[in-house]
Amino acid sequence: MSKELTDLSTHYGFGENWSAFVDQLNDTAIDEAVRGFRRLLTAEEIAGRHMLDLGCGSGLHSLAALRLGAGQVTAIDIDPVSVVTTQRLLGRLHPNGRWSVKALSVFETSRMPQYDVVYSWGVLHHTGDMIRAIKMAADRVAPRGLLCVALYRRTPSCWAWRIEKRIYTGSPQWVRRLIEAIYVAAFRLALALKRRSFGDYVDEYVRRRGMNWMTDVRDWLGGYPYESISKAEVVRLAGDLGFVPVRNFCGKQSLALLGSGCDEYVFRRA
Repeated sequence: MSKELTDLSTHYGFGENWSAFVDQLNDTAIDEAVRGFRRLLTAEEIAGRHMLDLGCGSGLHSLAALRLGAGQVTAIDIDPVSVVTTQRLLGRLHPNGRWSVKALSVFETSRMPQYDVVYSWGVLHHTGDMIRAIKMAADRVAPRGLLCVALYRRTPSCWAWRIEKRIYTGSPQWVRRLIEAIYVAAFRLALALKRRSFGDYVDEYVRRRGMNWMTDVRDWLGGYPYESISKAEVVRLAGDLGFVPVRNFCGKQSLALLGSGCDEYVFRRA
């Protein structure tokens, strides 16, 4: 990977999107974050533990961990806007908890301590050097600790999405709006072919996830740098790093013409 891809200046501005999202945050989104977190890590696995939230984004997953009983959360993100957003969220909704937030890249964590749980959802594939980022995250896991990651699954369309994301990230607003309009039109068509209502889909998306659909669309279209990985590659890499599988939630392979999802993995350090 080119060294410049690991630099923030080449990355899509996730922080700005997350800041706008937190301004509209509601109880549904928080409940969904807690539900998703509990799906990956049991109460026994997080209660009283010290967790590293690697690439904290909005801070919503840090908040979920604290609400589920994490003893302490250290959150880091390369994007200073995400750092401020996470501080704002935790300061408002969990002011008395044991947490800290700092601006730091995954590639600058070698001097940090090890943690009971290292959690990174949908982040490491945007670092510009995913394999090295996974190794750095794994290094921060204490003996018998847990590594919890979500990574984009490999699809036949990954090469095309990588080009689209690079164009979107480097383009002025009018080009971004054009790309968004094309994507929305294609999405509407795909739903219409299935005889589904676009309006109903978006309304259900908001009710079910508490997330603004267009916020997620922009995150997908702009998520550069972008890499992906197969389940077999993740399991093999984790094994080479001394980890054993605990659980995973992996989707089915598809052409991903309208976007790919993340596969979720939990590993324990042997």
